[in-house]
Amino acid sequence: MEHSFSVLLEAYQSLWKNRSLTTEKLNEQESQSLLYETIAKELRDEMSHPRTRQSPEIKFYYAIKRIINSNLSEQEKLSLIHIHINVMEQLTTPRA
Repeated sequence: MEHSFSVLLEAYQSLWKNRSLTTEKLNEQESQSLLYETIAKELRDEMSHPRTRQSPEIKFYYAIKRIINSNLSEQEKLSLIHIHINVMEQLTTPRA
């Protein structure tokens, strides 16, 4: 990925106007960790009431659609989609 995780975290946050992730200045490792945790939370639909939660597959579809329809650069879009795929694979891979 060409973009730093700090830049990708800002790009991700721009997709969600009413969602604040942090007010602190984060280093690359902290930005990466927060980005992955936030995307996992999004795909598990943890921001919704338990009775209205949707499956990770449906949330993944909506996330990719939101990224594609955004005003982000093509490289930022590809990087965020790649991260979403990685997180989705982690969520759907059975644990031993």
